[in-house]
Amino acid sequence: MTILPANFPIRLGWGGVLTTLVLLAGCATPGDPPPPLLQAAAGQTRVGEEAYLTGHAGEAVPALNEAARLHFAAGDLPGAARALLNLALAQRAAGDSVSAAATAVRMHDLTPAARQQAREQGGKEEFSAELAAASVWLDALLALDRGDSATAASLLASATEKLSGSSPWPGRLETLRAEIALGEGRFQEALGHARAGQADSAATKDRAEEARARQFAGTAHLRLGQWLEARADFLAAIKIEESLGGGARMTNDLNQLAAIAEHLGDSAAAQLYTERARAIAAARAR
Repeated sequence: MTILPANFPIRLGWGGVLTTLVLLAGCATPGDPPPPLLQAAAGQTRVGEEAYLTGHAGEAVPALNEAARLHFAAGDLPGAARALLNLALAQRAAGDSVSAAATAVRMHDLTPAARQQAREQGGKEEFSAELAAASVWLDALLALDRGDSATAASLLASATEKLSGSSPWPGRLETLRAEIALGEGRFQEALGHARAGQADSAATKDRAEEARARQFAGTAHLRLGQWLEARADFLAAIKIEESLGGGARMTNDLNQLAAIAEHLGDSAAAQLYTERARAIAAARAR
């Protein structure tokens, strides 16, 4: 699951890696400097983003909470909704599922008014639709965290608003559907959703989500006994993660590649993958 600047872009963190969500600006008129409160909100967001990116989600929470407060104080409800999304994801990454769920409720309750304000700011229907998709995605993600895959799937089925071709949300929704199908043992279906998420994310250059879709495709191939196909997907995911500095995800993928190499009889490669995973994990634990 993002940390975003006060108006653009939004960043969504998931699994230790941030992805980029493009939502439209808040209250400021294009070309005008942002008001002082929104400048302060942007500063707090940057502090939270840096903490989150370096693996300190707990330290990101106070800054992101302050960013949300500043957006509310400025009367910028679309910005506040984005900030609440970031805050919930940081709380989730910090292991505080109770606070993440409470923040998600706040975002869900705020979304209709935020969408109204966005439309009044010049007919920003694209922003309005993306905000609705983000709210559904967050609710579904947290339901899945609780082990309630039926609710998560039902929520995703309700995400029917038309999104633009440049939106990252179709890819993210498909990838989450892949995760749900994997958890329920529907591996061929999971592979289909993962491939759709991969294609949508590649089209919008949502690289971290593309890597995530590759991971789920690789996992589906493993469950189907398709070892060579699984290896190709995990190698592709790692290539993306290397370009993003996504060490947390790389550790898991390297361990998967080690298991695949061992199964294919390449013990030397398995050992090297394991050593790479250990080196990354040790550095992140410091």
